[in-house]
Amino acid sequence: MTVTKLIFAFTLLMAPFAYAQVLSEAGLFNRCYSHLTGKPVPLGHATMAQIRAGKIKALDACNSLLDKAELDASGPLVNRSDKEARAVLNTFYNFHRTWFTANTVEQIQEYNEEMSRGTMDIYDSTEPGLALTRAMFARNAQYRDVLTLGQGVRAQREEDMAVRNRIGFTVNFPGRRLAGNNTGLDQNLFNFRAMNTGFDGNSDRTQATFVTLPKIEVGELVGVRIATDNATIPNLSLQPLGADKRGSDQPGLNFSFNLFATQGGGVLGTPIYLMLNYGHGRGLEANGTTKVPRRWSQTNMESFLCAELPALRENDIRQYVVGNSSAPFRNSSSCVMCHATLDPMAYTARNVVVGNSDYAALSEGSRTHSKTALHLATYRAELASVAGWPSEPVANFHRQVPSGRLFFRSMTGTLVDRQVTGIAQLGAAMAETKDYYYCAAKRYFQYFTGITVALYDRSNPMNEELNRKLSTEAVEDRKFVESLGEELQRNQSVRLMVKQIMSSKYYRDVNYREK
Repeated sequence: MTVTKLIFAFTLLMAPFAYAQVLSEAGLFNRCYSHLTGKPVPLGHATMAQIRAGKIKALDACNSLLDKAELDASGPLVNRSDKEARAVLNTFYNFHRTWFTANTVEQIQEYNEEMSRGTMDIYDSTEPGLALTRAMFARNAQYRDVLTLGQGVRAQREEDMAVRNRIGFTVNFPGRRLAGNNTGLDQNLFNFRAMNTGFDGNSDRTQATFVTLPKIEVGELVGVRIATDNATIPNLSLQPLGADKRGSDQPGLNFSFNLFATQGGGVLGTPIYLMLNYGHGRGLEANGTTKVPRRWSQTNMESFLCAELPALRENDIRQYVVGNSSAPFRNSSSCVMCHATLDPMAYTARNVVVGNSDYAALSEGSRTHSKTALHLATYRAELASVAGWPSEPVANFHRQVPSGRLFFRSMTGTLVDRQVTGIAQLGAAMAETKDYYYCAAKRYFQYFTGITVALYDRSNPMNEELNRKLSTEAVEDRKFVESLGEELQRNQSVRLMVKQIMSSKYYRDVNYREK
């Protein structure tokens, strides 16, 4: 047989595989089980046996498996003792954490173990992922809650005692992974800046206030509850550049506050999310130009709106190019195209400031196990806000009303331009955009299919070349993701959207799309 005939025969043999290959019922359940639980279907699984016998449909089994992870009104899993329910909950908790680039307290600006070792024991750095997980699984929760709740959320966890015993842990504070079985640190005692006297590192002489704070839970996630706790922070130290700066001495500072209080706006206003993304060190006061939390703004845009900066067109921002500003980024349109989105958004967080519970850790006396931690304090908004977007530093900007702006081009090409005051209004405005829901649809669709959908402003003349290069498949993918997002905006149910993905032609195809 000649080479030509061999090639022809091989082509005929492979022809049936050039088209869509639909998964069998067993294959579909295998696929969804691994996506939902992170594990393969166990041998002898009862549901798989029923599917093979034709007694139930794979999609119905997939949907039921997803719903096993439902959380009741108070937070815990309804099926807390069910291993599959736990696996589903933790699979999506881990997936949701990938939406954010900052996930550990070590990523907070100026964090260090010597000065702030107690931070990880009272603040859960995965709270943004927990909020998304709650929105997906809690009864009556809505996706908009992630950006609109006026409270934070807390993880409910349960330790595997067999694992704990193998490791040898006898304590349950999160910092044990670094400190080991330190019974003193397990007390979770914190020292806070003395109100009137200087710092004294001797724990028996110091005038610092000692407070025992609640620890975050350790172990496997078994629920997510809304935080209704109250723990009062009596004072803190702002200590810019190592100087001793008592919070109680600072004009307008709310130096005593509830550890669990948020600034509204769901995740956006939680202390840990702000600290993780603030981008500045302790004691920094916003000035309206060079000193604003624009890293926080960038995280907001990227994590929740899937926006790539610049998210404006040049003709949207020409009026904001100054040319002689002391802030270099105001002097060219290429810089202003990004800053025009980031800076006015950051103005809604102008009142926040990061501080430490005390000037330093205690090194002598009977209470050297007392901890210090980073905290987020706020200045009272006692002054009227400067108008517009200032190109020069503004005195007492950090004590002004936090007027800001949500300003960007939507994926639809619409110019979103909303004046907002404070983080709560910012979150509500973001939750009203189509981009918020398109972004979620894009992320879940990619998780289940591996297909990355390009979401961008197609009506922007600068994107004409990109539009021409899009394949027919890419256009269809985007239409499907947009339809998912629009439905999510209407019904606010993440689980329903996931079920729509699992019932789609993409998910039923062996290769997730026709080849």
